[in-house]
Amino acid sequence: MQLHKAKREYGCEINIAPLIDVVFLLIIFFLTVSHIARIQVEPLELPEAQEGKKADPLAGGRLIVNVHRDGRVAIAGQTHSLTSIRQLLVDETGREDSGPISILIRGDREASWEKIRELMNVCTDCGIGQVDVAVIEPGQKPSDL
Repeated sequence: MQLHKAKREYGCEINIAPLIDVVFLLIIFFLTVSHIARIQVEPLELPEAQEGKKADPLAGGRLIVNVHRDGRVAIAGQTHSLTSIRQLLVDETGREDSGPISILIRGDREASWEKIRELMNVCTDCGIGQVDVAVIEPGQKPSDL
């Protein structure tokens, strides 16, 4: 008696609909994050400096404060007064889940440095020790940032 082996077909069918959904959500996420990053770093003519350390303006845990030439102070595209910035920093440092906060001050080269000094004093009063001022190297174009 001869036994016949049954032919078995092994197949694998992949449903790609969930994969397409995940890729679509990732695209939306990265577009949103890049838009937020562009809002935080407003176009300013930064002052020149001979020396300094390279810092990433989009590093996590960093609050970016833009000082315009007309004296307007903006965070994430919204104009703030020094009082509201002080309250924002007090609230941020008072949160239990917040880690160390650092501030990047991006001041226009035509802005009053008195305003930047006042901002630095507000940061010191709130207990923030990591305050950087954004500058460019001599000869560097603002579009290189």
